[in-house]
Amino acid sequence: MSIAYENLDTLNCILPINYDIDDYDYKVLNNRIAVVIHLHYHDTFDCYKPYIDNIPQEIAIYFTTSNNEVRKKIENFAVRRVNCKLIQKSNRGRDITSFLVACRKDILNYEYICFLHDKKEKDPSMKSDIEKWIYSQWENMLGSTVYIRNVLSFFNRNPQVGLLLPPISLSDRIPFLYMDNWGGNYENTIELAERLNLNCDINNEISPMALGTVYWARVDALRKLLKYEWQYEDFDVEPLAENGTVSHAIERILEYVAKDAGYECKWIMTDRYAEERLGYFQTALSKGFERLQKSLGIRYLYELNQFDDRSFELKKLCQDFEKIYIYGAGLIGVNCLHFMKHIEVTVDAFLVTNMVGNMPVIENVPVGPIDKFEIDNETLVIIAVKKPYQKAVFEHLKERQFPMSNVYNWDQYVADL
Repeated sequence: MSIAYENLDTLNCILPINYDIDDYDYKVLNNRIAVVIHLHYHDTFDCYKPYIDNIPQEIAIYFTTSNNEVRKKIENFAVRRVNCKLIQKSNRGRDITSFLVACRKDILNYEYICFLHDKKEKDPSMKSDIEKWIYSQWENMLGSTVYIRNVLSFFNRNPQVGLLLPPISLSDRIPFLYMDNWGGNYENTIELAERLNLNCDINNEISPMALGTVYWARVDALRKLLKYEWQYEDFDVEPLAENGTVSHAIERILEYVAKDAGYECKWIMTDRYAEERLGYFQTALSKGFERLQKSLGIRYLYELNQFDDRSFELKKLCQDFEKIYIYGAGLIGVNCLHFMKHIEVTVDAFLVTNMVGNMPVIENVPVGPIDKFEIDNETLVIIAVKKPYQKAVFEHLKERQFPMSNVYNWDQYVADL
């Protein structure tokens, strides 16, 4: 069966949770495969257990913890598994020393590795966002037994791919998940890249794909990171700083280690998660543009992309005129007014062909027929009407012998709907 949702020309790979993508799915389990799981919080163990149960019996599981209560829960779970190992570790370095210190030498004996860890909110107000993050990580690594086989089949079919990461999580309150997620960790990541002798481009203008040290990987893709003889003492003691530590650098450097080794990196998702993600972002995008329209007059992606250029263009243009009029007092005209307010340009009036259906004042700006206002060479008229009416407005201004150099068409790229 073909991979219905996979597109190797993108950074995303979507795999099914309910059916196998290859006839030879069981053969890939003969490879040397391990899942390493670091657990620290005893009261959330049961949240992760359904995902852990998805791991095929043929795959080795390494648990690490520094918490005795967690250790007991893992021991009870491990009774049912023949291919399971528990390693007690220091909490220094948290989850990162799980795969770089406690299990590093074991991992080097495998061909494929999956690493996951638990997570907990520091502030109760962040509980919902952290739960979304946890779901993104665990669902997209261990979504089902079939899905795990599909991940391994995907590696088998695509030898150029070395690292599969959960997508950047959905969030209502965590800004760096949507914007620059370097978070002040570019310099320490560069320092780490130099220490590991990586030879690849790490661009400060492009956010790293990896965030959260959760991944599926070919061990060869991360070999430079894993061959480095890390010690617990290489990591900061608690309480860990919010940013700037070697742990934060390791979190972001995974894709660059893989690229240095000649591999591609992708975000991977279950089809179930991809469906939920699409719905979430569709709703968020709708709400976002509704707010952008009300505050800045931005209605769609083209206007958002052109926002900085248009701001510079209009602000510079308006400096040459004493009066600024917007021709059109409908929704487009109001959007234009909001934009002008943002760039701190005062609009003197809305011009309309006639007052039928128009209010006399909009947001403290007078509205009136064009004959009511003085229009001269010191006046800029911004046409803000739908395309079907633009030609008539231009013709009307020409009849008044108004110079076209004093006219700016606000809505020149709007679609005819």
